[in-house]
Amino acid sequence: MAMSRLFAGVFVSVTLLAVAPPVLAQEGGGGKPEWRLTLGAGAMMAPSYLGSDDYDVSAVPLIDLRYADRVFLSTRDGLGANLLRDGNFSAGPVLKYRFGRDQDDDDALRGLGDIDPAGEAGAFVKYSVAKLSMGAELRQGFGGHEAVIGELWLNRRFNLSERLDFNIGPKLTLASSDFTETYFGIDAGQAARSGYRRYDADGVFISYGLNAALGYKLTRQVRLGAFAGVEQIGGDAADSPIVDQAGSATQARLGLTISYSFGW
Repeated sequence: MAMSRLFAGVFVSVTLLAVAPPVLAQEGGGGKPEWRLTLGAGAMMAPSYLGSDDYDVSAVPLIDLRYADRVFLSTRDGLGANLLRDGNFSAGPVLKYRFGRDQDDDDALRGLGDIDPAGEAGAFVKYSVAKLSMGAELRQGFGGHEAVIGELWLNRRFNLSERLDFNIGPKLTLASSDFTETYFGIDAGQAARSGYRRYDADGVFISYGLNAALGYKLTRQVRLGAFAGVEQIGGDAADSPIVDQAGSATQARLGLTISYSFGW
């Protein structure tokens, strides 16, 4: 369903950061490869739309192409470049894609109409020290929404063994009122068609949550991943009828992936 793909797009872009390995092995040694590619797939159970209490299982593609830690194209990170790099600090532009929402995705959305896919262009900053990393993104939407979105995240990595690692950390999402109005607001026409009361969602607070991922290296190039997360919708978004009346402010997800990495 389109809404499950929307949720998958957001979740995979951030949470799966810890599932696929950022460093690719090259058979025979000879130094770190300039080009690195990770291909994989998985399955994820997540709400049928952002704010739903119904869950769907959907396929999760995993593609991650990088050149010399400078340019990346990824289902999890979008399209971007590390233009500024100084020690543990990096920053640069980023472009991401957000899937649309179809009113046929869930009975709770009937009468609300469809939301077109959106692009989100902006910039990121990241700081890493030892096994701790933190970052922020600020993006401007175009297409399905025209909101400004801000994300803050923190991640701690634990090497449990030579093959097994564990990542965990919180995430906070904020957005301008155009985002909450697009995905959680109900205008007069939508209220008449859906039976919900009219609702203006003007808040900037979207959600906070905790994400975790476990990775196991079967070989130097094949890796299994498992991830889980819980997110709490807040502010005006949580008070929307499609969340408070027909859904749930608590959003959970669970998934498994397998990936193959190589470099040249």
